[in-house]
Amino acid sequence: MKRKLKILIGAGGTGGHLFPAIAVCEQLEELTDKNCEFHFIGNKNKIESRVVPSCGYYFHPIKLQGLSKSFKIFLLPFQITKAISICRKIIDEYAIDAVIATGAYLSIPPVYAAHLMRKPIFLLESNVNPGKAIKALAKFASKIYISFDESKNYFNENIQSKILKTGNPIRKQFFKIQSKEEARRKLNMPLNKTCIFVFGGSLGALSINKAIEQNMDYFIKKDYFLIWQTGKNYTYQTKNENIIVKEFIDDISLYYTAADLVICRSGATTIAELAIAGKPAVLIPLPSASNNEQYHNAKVLSNAGAAEIILNDELEEKLLLTLDNILADNKLNIMEANIKKFAHYNAAKDVANDILKTIFGDQNGRK
Repeated sequence: MKRKLKILIGAGGTGGHLFPAIAVCEQLEELTDKNCEFHFIGNKNKIESRVVPSCGYYFHPIKLQGLSKSFKIFLLPFQITKAISICRKIIDEYAIDAVIATGAYLSIPPVYAAHLMRKPIFLLESNVNPGKAIKALAKFASKIYISFDESKNYFNENIQSKILKTGNPIRKQFFKIQSKEEARRKLNMPLNKTCIFVFGGSLGALSINKAIEQNMDYFIKKDYFLIWQTGKNYTYQTKNENIIVKEFIDDISLYYTAADLVICRSGATTIAELAIAGKPAVLIPLPSASNNEQYHNAKVLSNAGAAEIILNDELEEKLLLTLDNILADNKLNIMEANIKKFAHYNAAKDVANDILKTIFGDQNGRK
């Protein structure tokens, strides 16, 4: 590819929207010998403002709030209009070739701007049931990349030809997975104990944290090794050598590898990571998810025998029963085999290759 590929990206608000986009950027860099340039839009007080610059990509702050979080909803149309104008200026000033968007409100301005300026548009939908933004923007897309076969059923018939199932793109750092024994040695863990890894996202999940703390005697009595990411808003201290408590975990792949079973939410990126790591899970869908997408994600895995679901308001009642059902009956091997069927190891590369093919034709981006 002789000239530099330039892409504007609407992805952020949460890691689940941001990290798949970054995974695609990594692969585009590799496929083009770094002959590309990425421009992200996002809010200056969200995760994207910190992560995007650290990756060496351009970050353009905009002021835009989701409907559910805007206490001045009447301002939203004006914010969107202004954001579209900013995106049009970015496309023009930097000679942007295409737009990538991963859903939620941040997708709207760059996609509309790209549509008005006749630029290719690529949408990533990682959940089973597409979000409202992706469904609304699908008619403008050149391609839509999905993670689950079931997602096709949510799109109109005239959209089907644009859809390609690739799986959810995962960042390169996640593939530096060693053996379970090596991971446990690095974490100074015993090799022969059943290890349970618990987390609820970067901020933690209060209901999950409370359930773990209230049942700490159970984990100690069973002699399980517990790894617990609490998030920054929850504190728990212990001197028990079989319990690791951390506010936040950077190298999460290492902890996945060390674990036998994971207790967590069921966001799309978490589901993809579980599948790549081959880890059975107890999934507690986030009840406040606007499109109930976490429940639908969890249900697909549950139906396949790859995970167990506990609804958030049933956590106190069912957690220990569910753990006993899995661990006492030795279901881990079966669940592990089933969840590996959802792994898409080449998702990011497949998306990146298809983007290059769509933009430049069948010659892998070479004109």
